[in-house]
Amino acid sequence: MKLWPSDRFEIDTAMSPDEIVAALESNIEPGKFFRFQRHHAPFQGKVYEDGFRITRIIHYRNSFLPVVTGKFLPGASGIKVAIRMGLHPLVTAFMCVWFGGVGLGMIGVIAGLLSGQAPASLMLLIPFAMLAFGCALVWVCFWFEAKKQKTMLLEMFSPCRIPPAK
Repeated sequence: MKLWPSDRFEIDTAMSPDEIVAALESNIEPGKFFRFQRHHAPFQGKVYEDGFRITRIIHYRNSFLPVVTGKFLPGASGIKVAIRMGLHPLVTAFMCVWFGGVGLGMIGVIAGLLSGQAPASLMLLIPFAMLAFGCALVWVCFWFEAKKQKTMLLEMFSPCRIPPAK
């Protein structure tokens, strides 16, 4: 697994473009802010002529849920689906601010210790603990879901796929 919460891969499929769109449309619903039903498609998002943008429908909070974008490209034996998984742009912006603040705190701690102005104490470890917590939170929450979504997408684009239960 990679450290940065982003993944790119390609799926070569012998499915026709119409079969790919049908497979996607049978597994995707329009996005909803609130979802009260438990019986739904596995993904929400949109399908376009040349690709799609989806997220998995989950029944718990995960701000680090991968956003999956796919492009349909001509392939050797049919269609190649180029897929990119990444964080939502607002989550990325928030985490950049978080890590920037933590980085400034770490620089302040190191500068204080090197100049002798700050006495050594356990409180000075807080920025380092916040860095470790932030990295672990992003990494675990993103890759836990990315692995599931990759498996689901591979099954969706395999030629002998099983249609989803309704």
